[in-house]
Amino acid sequence: MDIADKIRFLRTNILNISQEKFAKKIDVTRMTVNNWEQGLTKPNISHITMIALICNVTTDYLINNEEPLTLSVRNITDEEYNLLSQIIEYFKENKSDPNNE
Repeated sequence: MDIADKIRFLRTNILNISQEKFAKKIDVTRMTVNNWEQGLTKPNISHITMIALICNVTTDYLINNEEPLTLSVRNITDEEYNLLSQIIEYFKENKSDPNNE
């Protein structure tokens, strides 16, 4: 998936907002967002950083076509981090046991 597809995916599936609202969050015009999503232009590094922050993803995900979706865990509390770790461990344990229902 290229950056145009990723921006469209994040805006529509993760944030579920219009191009206009997304543009306001990044401080660009709706046409700029449209151009990014159409692959006509690419965001500069400051816009990529802003998109990553707004969508809680890594900049690597946006820049690298082969990078899988990676959520960012910036600015979370220790309690939230521990909860996420427990959830991840739960799914790891249940995935490794095919007989576990």
